[in-house]
Formats: sequence, C-alpha cells, structure tokens
Amino acid sequence: MEKAAHKAPELKEYPSGKLGSKIVHSVDRNPFPLLYVDLTHRCNYNCNYCYNPVRSLPDMSLDYFKEVCRRLPGRVAFRFMGGEPTLHPQFLEFITTASEHNHMVSFVSNGTMLADSSFVRALKSTAVPVIATLSMNGGTNNEWYRYIDNDDVAEEKLAALKNLNDEGIGRIAITAIIVRDVNEEVVEELMALAGRYKNVRYIHYRSIGKVGRFIDSEPYTLQELKLLVDSKIPHDENYKRKVKFDGLDATPGNRCFGCMGCYEYRHDHKIEICLIDFAKPDTFSCWKRGKLIEGTFQIETFFENMVRFSSYLGTEYPEHNLALETGSF
Repeated sequence: MEKAAHKAPELKEYPSGKLGSKIVHSVDRNPFPLLYVDLTHRCNYNCNYCYNPVRSLPDMSLDYFKEVCRRLPGRVAFRFMGGEPTLHPQFLEFITTASEHNHMVSFVSNGTMLADSSFVRALKSTAVPVIATLSMNGGTNNEWYRYIDNDDVAEEKLAALKNLNDEGIGRIAITAIIVRDVNEEVVEELMALAGRYKNVRYIHYRSIGKVGRFIDSEPYTLQELKLLVDSKIPHDENYKRKVKFDGLDATPGNRCFGCMGCYEYRHDHKIEICLIDFAKPDTFSCWKRGKLIEGTFQIETFFENMVRFSSYLGTEYPEHNLALETGSF
C-alpha cells in the first residue's frame, strides 16, 4: 500500500514563517539550483562564530526528506548542513535518497566523523559522487582554531582531510571563515593543503556574519576578500582565470544577477575558488541559494533564512546565543 503523502503544515507554525521572510516558494515550484538543508541541529563543536548554536531542535525525518525529493520539479544540488550533519544517524541514507532522485549532494562538516577512516569508507561505499566540504578555519594552526572553533582541532581536521583523500572521495572542498586581523594567512595555508592532496578541488573563503554567536569584528567585504586572496595567491601564468560568478560587477545581466554576494573563479586546471560575503543584505535576493524550511514544503532564500532564523534563536534561546567577548575562551 502506498504511503500517504505528508501534509504541509501552516508556515506560521514555524520560526521562519513567524519572522515573515519576503520570498517563500513551494517545494513544488522551487527556483533554486542549490538547496541548503539542516539535517540536525546537534553539534559536537562550540564555535565562537556559529550562526545556529541551539542544539535542542529535532533531527530531520528521512521520510519527510524523501517526500521533498519526490516533489521537487527538477534536479538540484543539495548541501547538507546543521549543526554537524554527519551526526544524523541516517546521514548516509539522506545521501543515497537524494541520489536516487537524481539530485546532487554536498555536505559541510567540522570533520570529527571524517577523522574516522571507517566512516569515510562507509561514505565511499554509497557510490554517490558527493562533494565533501571540510571546515578548516585555522588551516594547520591551533591558535586560529582556538579563536574561531574554540578548541585545538588542527590534528583532527588534518586527519579528516587525509582520510577523504586516501579513501578516494574524488571532490573535496576546504573552507575557512576569514576573521579580520586574525587568520588572514589561512588563505595560503589552504592553497598549500590543496597542493598536497590531489582530490581537493574547491577552496571557499568567506567573511563572518554578524548573526548568532560572533565576536564584534568588522567582516571583510567581498571586494576586500578578493584583494586579500589576490595578494596571497599569485595568478596562474599558464592558465587564464575563468570567472563563474562575478559579484563585483554590477553590470545588469551578469551571471551574479546583481546580489553581489559571491565571486567564483577557476584558479588553475585543478582548483576553483569561491569568495562569499556572508549575510550582507543584498544577498537576500540571491537567485542561486535556497533553504528548505524545516518541517514544511517551502523554501526561502538561504541568506535571509539564516539571518532571520538566527535572530529567532537569539530571541527564543538567549542563553545559547550571546555574543562572546574577545579573550573569553
């Protein structure tokens, strides 16, 4: 007997709806090529820059996600997040479910589970060509990790990166939040790591967002990020840079469509670099990134959802969401 379809709850019952986002789409009419999904709010880190630090909200139901996959009108690239998405007990089943419905899959992880080679082998055994994104805010430097991730985790991060590469995960992304006057040198460190591990294909550098937990540091703008990265990474003389999204060019009709939030280019034959100005108001209209509103069959623009949901958490759970003072960790 065919299982009855889920009934979509009223949007007003959910935090995002209470906050009244400007643009909300039905899953059945999703316009976004990239969909962010919070599989779980649980996390084994306590980062000083977390925009989503409340851990008590329930995990996503796999049955619900299957229905989302069934109802989407076209192929999307899912990006599984959290919390720490690998802590969801059905993490691998979410990956295979998305693939079975012809969707692409990437995920963003702090690397704790990936530091276990058996977990990475299980991921590889799904035979799904995922993009595994590893957060490496401190590169190889525990001083930077203490400031951003609130712990000495360099060894764990490097073990996770090695496992992903050695077990044959063919597309690895490494990413870092750039905090002004703290970890600018991580730009070069991630490039060096990409040189050491052949399966690293993408590097993401992004600014901090003044949402959730943050130390009162002025974020880099997109223009500043580009100047910083250009100063740290020489242009490849043998390969013409191919720009995918030029968030610095406001010319009508360019591929960024004017939200001016990201700048993506191919650095050489192997590495693609993405710069993201995190949570600036202009990105609320970003055509590229959508966010599944948990428990509903509705989708918002990712950046607006992030800011509004983080604000909701700060109001409803203030003990989890206090801004941290520099030097308090």
